[in-house]
Amino acid sequence: MNFIKNFKKADSVINKIPKNTDILLLGESTHGTEEFYKIRSDITKQLVSYDNFNIILFETDWFNLYNVNKYIHNTSTSKSAIDSLSNINNFPIWLWKNNIIIDLIEWLKNFNLKSTKNIYLLGLDCYLLKESLEWLYTFLKLIDIELYNTVYSDLMFITKFKTTNEFIKVTINNHKMDLFIQDYFQQLLIQIQNNSEKYIKKCKELNIDTIAVISAEICCDVMINSYEYFKKQYLEPPGSNASWNTRDQHMLMTTMKLKDKIPNAKIIIWAHNSHIGDATATEHGGTDFSNNNSWNLGQMCRAMFENTFIIGFGTYNGSVLAAPKWYEKHNIYVLNVPIEDSTEEHIYHFCKSRNINNCFIDLKECKNISPFNTKKKQRMIGVIYNSNNELQSHYITSILSEHYDLYIFISHTSHLIEPSQKKSFTDSF
Repeated sequence: MNFIKNFKKADSVINKIPKNTDILLLGESTHGTEEFYKIRSDITKQLVSYDNFNIILFETDWFNLYNVNKYIHNTSTSKSAIDSLSNINNFPIWLWKNNIIIDLIEWLKNFNLKSTKNIYLLGLDCYLLKESLEWLYTFLKLIDIELYNTVYSDLMFITKFKTTNEFIKVTINNHKMDLFIQDYFQQLLIQIQNNSEKYIKKCKELNIDTIAVISAEICCDVMINSYEYFKKQYLEPPGSNASWNTRDQHMLMTTMKLKDKIPNAKIIIWAHNSHIGDATATEHGGTDFSNNNSWNLGQMCRAMFENTFIIGFGTYNGSVLAAPKWYEKHNIYVLNVPIEDSTEEHIYHFCKSRNINNCFIDLKECKNISPFNTKKKQRMIGVIYNSNNELQSHYITSILSEHYDLYIFISHTSHLIEPSQKKSFTDSF
């Protein structure tokens, strides 16, 4: 049983990450576990400090973290890490407004102050269409007033909608408007791409970080893909993976653009196991949509980038921060014990037989070792926790040794701790 190694802290696994890795994906089996955040934060700090990783991407929207990135580069008006997170007011708020993220933001700010290299902290999801458009207005008003006037005039009707959801519900029932929006967003992206050199020059004249030009392009991507995502959610039949695939394709696109546009990019991605684990190792994974297959970021990173390394996380029991339904108040839940013959049950008993609480498994050494080379149930808890119907709501079937490169298992975990102090909204370009 030498494949089960005692896990004490991040140092236990750092040397298992190949030195030539330039895309590192760090997962989590829940969206509300303190230990997963702490371990990922410790791994991130070490790799930023000693291994030239310079981009950190979180499973949240670009808009949400743009001001945070300004804060860690000392160009924001925010006075503290919690202030810099003031744009994050959308569900699920606890994912990023928690003590470990606040600590990491302050650490990155201090690192950038002392270092000659720039570390970026940005988002790679695509929910916030309206917010991304508002950010784009702010950018264009400063950099290209003529285009701003045109776009604002053409898209002014969007401002009457309070949320992206409201906007989508109207457009999907208006074929002419639907076609207009799709074409307009695409043409706007092309125009901004064509103007990028001019925009970079203008940013330098105004002493604005040229990451703003990349941001303008990615905000267009968010608008395009957010529109597509929500449209598919409304129009596709129940159980369709089409909207899921749109989100993960956007995540890959963002990763590829940053890899291409930021010199010597080495990227750490924080996202749920369902995004970072290779979907082809799961029962519904695939490479096309002929059988309603799902694909994800981990699978596509492995296909696109040779030096990709994936670390999954799991737990046996403990407490977790989650919500009962989407947009409802989050609570602390006690996790059920994993089901019989699940991945988590097997690993827990392996740990007990070794008299250790936590472990890590180098899955490249387990290609021929059961249960890691066979299909087993694996628990996945997102922002919603349905403890009364856990098997149907929170388990997938996968082959663990193909799903990840390394797996960290913490037997008993605790819920995320939120900051006690609340701050008011601040806005800064």
